[in-house]
Amino acid sequence: MKNHEFQELVDQNLSGLVWDERKRQKVLHAISEEEKPVKKISTTFILVAAILCISVTALAAGLIFSPRYDAVRIANQTMEEKYGITADLLSLFYREVKENGDGTSTVTFSIPDTASFPTDRIGEYSVTVSGNKGTASWSKDGMNTSGGLSAEAYGTEQLQLLSYDYAGTMGKLRDMGIMPSPTENSVKPNPRLTSGDIEWTEEDQAEADRALAEAKAEDDERLAKIAKAESEGSLTMERASAMGKDAVIQEYRLTEEQTNKLNYEPDSTYISYQNDQPLAHMLFWLWQNDGDTFTEKDGQYWVTINLKTEVIEDIIYDAGLAGNG
Repeated sequence: MKNHEFQELVDQNLSGLVWDERKRQKVLHAISEEEKPVKKISTTFILVAAILCISVTALAAGLIFSPRYDAVRIANQTMEEKYGITADLLSLFYREVKENGDGTSTVTFSIPDTASFPTDRIGEYSVTVSGNKGTASWSKDGMNTSGGLSAEAYGTEQLQLLSYDYAGTMGKLRDMGIMPSPTENSVKPNPRLTSGDIEWTEEDQAEADRALAEAKAEDDERLAKIAKAESEGSLTMERASAMGKDAVIQEYRLTEEQTNKLNYEPDSTYISYQNDQPLAHMLFWLWQNDGDTFTEKDGQYWVTINLKTEVIEDIIYDAGLAGNG
């Protein structure tokens, strides 16, 4: 059994565990009894050690994830294990989850044709999830990924280039004739804004006032929808945002330092409905340095929580790379 499979198994079985000082002392006493020069480690010691190692995960805020997200988690792990595509690189893709009638789920990772990427060489990935196991395939399986940007299929190496040096990589692709040159912008610049001498008129002020009024009306409507969803559910947004933060910390294994820098943006929260169930979509941002340098796990995390059932329906991570920030 692999390490992550063992952790998932114990997490599931210990999800209702309540931990207190009395039980902690009991476990420590059991460990001290085992600290004797023996040739064989007992089953008791192994179980105690396992509980101590993963009890934090098992007890993390009593979080409950939807079967849909469970499938996503397994698909993400499978993509990394088979193709080396980590969470930051998955940000390039659009993810779609389909729950099949036989109890399995199919998670696809693709890039829309409208995006400015060499989609024909990147292809599409599909992961079939059955239980705790994922089986992945790639539309470019068997094709050669060596040769840098000249490769017939773009794997991890090329995805890294697109993610971390998008402008430079796209420039090379245009020079190589793999990507077309950008079309000339048909929108002509306003001469008033390019002359260097701008005079603010009454018409300008009226237009600005109108835009501000529309923005305020939209935000008032957003807040009203949030209040309505709270009244229909069992969670306040304060509690939901705390759960959302815990979910990100747990799922992406953030350190204490990263946790302290993970920020919730309430102004971005919005409500949607699915089968009459109010879903809160919340944005969390992590940026670990003062400059523009990307650090692993930086980016935005969108968490969706059902305010009635308190189930975490989905988490989407976007590293904000490849000009997507």
